[in-house]
Amino acid sequence: MNIVLTGSVAFDYLMTFPGYFRDHLLPDKLASVSLSFLVDSLIKRRGGIAPNIAYTLALLGGKPRVMATVGEDFEEYRNWLEYHGVDTEEMKVVPGVFTASFFANTDRANAQIASFYPGAMAHAAELSFHTLPAPRPDLVVISPNDPGAMEQYIRECQELAIPYLYDPSQQLVRMA
Repeated sequence: MNIVLTGSVAFDYLMTFPGYFRDHLLPDKLASVSLSFLVDSLIKRRGGIAPNIAYTLALLGGKPRVMATVGEDFEEYRNWLEYHGVDTEEMKVVPGVFTASFFANTDRANAQIASFYPGAMAHAAELSFHTLPAPRPDLVVISPNDPGAMEQYIRECQELAIPYLYDPSQQLVRMA
């Protein structure tokens, strides 16, 4: 089955703080919060919804294609995906921009302070199913990405009569 996956492509930076964030949040100072945490560990992982799904499909014997925008720092990740059977031909590098990045700091109570930098993902609407090279997909998966791109991909799949699966998950709040 010819499946094209759209969605975030990111690097995940995961940190652990040995204490509790709650000990550093002062109720009478919430209007002027300024916090810094010395963390014990940092792990960088390949992330993003589209490549995670693609990797799993490749493990199951498929040859999934990913259509996404990435930054200039993506080459090692691309090589890794291709080595594991993912077609990255439709992953376009945006010059002068980093790949999207997720930064999460987790404390001893599993409370989390996180930030997401969209980077190249903010350019996802520059890609289109109208210009996607043949063969036409049997199925498109539209997962969390730039909100405008997600709406565009739904419209394009409908216009081109391409079956699609829509999963807004983390973007549900933005899409409502």
